[in-house]
Amino acid sequence: MNKNADSGLSEVVSVALILTVLILVIIMWVLIAFPIMGTNAEQVHNGDVFLEFAQMKADVDTVWLSNSTGITRQAVFTLSPAADRTEVTVFPNLLLAASFGTVTLQYGSMYTRGSETYATVEILYTSSNMYAEEINILYDGGTLSQNDRVILSGSDFGSGSYVVVVNTADVPETVIGGSGVATLNYRLKEIIDPTPGSSDVDHLCVFTMGLQ
Repeated sequence: MNKNADSGLSEVVSVALILTVLILVIIMWVLIAFPIMGTNAEQVHNGDVFLEFAQMKADVDTVWLSNSTGITRQAVFTLSPAADRTEVTVFPNLLLAASFGTVTLQYGSMYTRGSETYATVEILYTSSNMYAEEINILYDGGTLSQNDRVILSGSDFGSGSYVVVVNTADVPETVIGGSGVATLNYRLKEIIDPTPGSSDVDHLCVFTMGLQ
């Protein structure tokens, strides 16, 4: 009977040791591997979002340069690594549940032409990362910046600029947040040149935009 008792005790001790080792491995994985993988996923996503904004800027520039009015185009912004369609990773989306982002369509500088009020369109992405550094990406009337540093400048010709604007009566300010995607639909309506004899110097590229 003592032998049976000793054998049973040994099995219990062995199981306890195995469970202890497994728990320690899981703890080490959570403390070391998760942050590393999370940081990598968020850093990759930070770069992907900037590329999405750069592609949108290039397309908007192409639209007004070619004066392609009446054609609706679309840009998609991924709000978090969980929604990143280009990133191939084994990192579970559950571990990035605390990572999300916000895209805001808001008004910048105001212009008045006749009875209409136009505003420089600002499209702002703000990250809320769990591991990596936070970033802010701003498209402001044609200029693209990240963390207050201009990366791609707007379009200046002579004494004036071609500025991307919206009619405040037609386009509302909008905020989209979460971990999915935000979609921007935009269409060039017209280009308003400076009024002869006035102090106006900027060419207004009037777009209709909707963020959803």
